[in-house]
Amino acid sequence: MIDPSECFAGPILAAHGLTLVLPRSQYERACLIVPKEEKLVCVCLEEFNSVGRFFAFECDDNDNWQGLLIPAVRIELDETSLHSSDGWRAPRGSMARTQGELTLAVEFKGQFHTRNAGVTILDGLPLCSPHQTACFLKWQVVLGNGDGKRVLWKVDVTPAES
Repeated sequence: MIDPSECFAGPILAAHGLTLVLPRSQYERACLIVPKEEKLVCVCLEEFNSVGRFFAFECDDNDNWQGLLIPAVRIELDETSLHSSDGWRAPRGSMARTQGELTLAVEFKGQFHTRNAGVTILDGLPLCSPHQTACFLKWQVVLGNGDGKRVLWKVDVTPAES
């Protein structure tokens, strides 16, 4: 459960900092709003039409996408889901800890084209060794700390066994 002071209803452009957006109806989608430089990026956490999960776009001027906004969320990584990756073949939706950053592998929609990219979720972290990356297939969005911590969204992009 969340406290009423920890959330508000509105468009995604009202997000400040790392924000989880939960859908209020079948026409809205769960997404993560990520500050990027002086812009906001929306990452869809659920299936979106035919583009799938982890589709991202800049959302500074977007008042069409709406939901319940929960700001000040954090990301936790599941250390049991480490995946061998050189950073180039990271599955979409995985988190990569590289250099001094935590990045999320997404399909990014630009003005003229769509491309695979990494959206920086956190920066200013302790530096990894040069050319070293740790890729996580499971992660979660949490609110609060310690006994007051709540898990709001879980992600698992472990590939299906064939």
